[in-house]
Amino acid sequence: MAVTPKIPKIPRTSTDDDDGDKLSSLPEPIIHYIFSFLETIDVPRASAVSRKWRYLWVSMPYLKLDINTIWAEPLERWSFCTVIDKFKDFVNWVLMCQNGSIDIDKFRLRCLNFSDDDHTLQRWLSVVARRNVRQLDLKLVSDTLIQLPQCLVTCQSLGSLKLNFEDKHCVVKLPMYPGFSSLKSLDLKMIEFSDSNLLGNFISSCPVIENVNVEFCIFGDSKSLEISSTSLKNLIVDSADMRDQNCDGLANCEVKIACPSLVAFKFLTSSTWKFCFQDLNSLNDASVDIYFYPEHGTAEEYHCAMSKILEGLHNVQLLTLSSGFLGFLNLAVAKQEGFSTSFYNLKSLSVCVLLHWYNQVEPLINLLNLSPNLEALTILIDWVEWSECWEIPDEVTCSTNHLKSVHLLDFGGSENELELVRFLLKKGQVLEKLSITWLRGTEYRRKIIREIKRFPTSSSNVAFSFFESRTNTRHHLFRL
Repeated sequence: MAVTPKIPKIPRTSTDDDDGDKLSSLPEPIIHYIFSFLETIDVPRASAVSRKWRYLWVSMPYLKLDINTIWAEPLERWSFCTVIDKFKDFVNWVLMCQNGSIDIDKFRLRCLNFSDDDHTLQRWLSVVARRNVRQLDLKLVSDTLIQLPQCLVTCQSLGSLKLNFEDKHCVVKLPMYPGFSSLKSLDLKMIEFSDSNLLGNFISSCPVIENVNVEFCIFGDSKSLEISSTSLKNLIVDSADMRDQNCDGLANCEVKIACPSLVAFKFLTSSTWKFCFQDLNSLNDASVDIYFYPEHGTAEEYHCAMSKILEGLHNVQLLTLSSGFLGFLNLAVAKQEGFSTSFYNLKSLSVCVLLHWYNQVEPLINLLNLSPNLEALTILIDWVEWSECWEIPDEVTCSTNHLKSVHLLDFGGSENELELVRFLLKKGQVLEKLSITWLRGTEYRRKIIREIKRFPTSSSNVAFSFFESRTNTRHHLFRL
């Protein structure tokens, strides 16, 4: 009869932790970091897991307070005003019970239909400022003016500030005196400025500011938006979706940028084409998405404006342009003078092109001729209904001496698209790679591929690649 050998017991390693779990024996800063991914309301509930965690939330340096995550279906139990009051009571309880000597790494607040008539928000901001908050993230919807308290302005620990009013513009009173001595990152969304000088002066008063993101803000009747900073490295100004709002955004504003340390710049707008770029010698990556309206200016005015834009961007290595920009450029070149600016440093160009008319292709070819060292070209095909077909004359010159890669996005295989492919293959003397991402629903793909591969090529080393469609190629191109 076989005897089954006994499996020896593995001795347990002794631990000083009463609960015997390794998680509780981790250093407190690591446990704090793990808990930072939870909402603040869930941190005290975690005390049921370990006795060591019972009062851990009192020293948590990460506070996430969101009215939408505290109760399940609160409006089924209370009125909206009662929910707001209960949320205020909860935030007051958290701030009162926490250890006031612990610095706050991040304070995030989410509250809809928030009214600060009783100055509750100012009291909360004063508390976190006294606790040396490093990151402040506010997402509110408010009908009342929001004012930043002086103690927050003078808070020497604050490095990141986000003010997001999401669904409804809110008037924010920015400080009129210097402050924010350590602020490096500023995000402003859906804010109404009575005067654009308020934003410009605010940014200029932050001595170490590096990142500024301004989205969907209103600047009233201001004639100019001027941003000047010697420390600013990354700037995004986005009012492109303002055409869907009942406001003008940057309408009638001249945008002036003077930032010698600026490395990356993204500008999306539907309401202005007047720009003045100065001292952008460090600029490496630029993205411009604008809409043009022919009735708003003459060819001479467009030519002057475009000259300023191109001159300001001439040092970039990465450039992204919208179909609106190409239409704007096409109006500008109606004046028979050329542009003296060349993009000698440009290595990668991404453009959105409307191929239903040839006058979008002409400015694209002009840009290629202005970019003698271009190596990579990405074209997003902007689709509209068309019936007119065009051909690019063989005598058209195109500077592609260094162009190695071409990528076409949302490619549907129309005659105009195939003509553009034919032209690029013919002119691409050193072209190594042609990639195509299909437009969703494109039919007869094999036939299109066969036709493309029959086109004559100037380069003998072209490799063809074909990919399935992306979910939102325009977002991928302009909103990263």
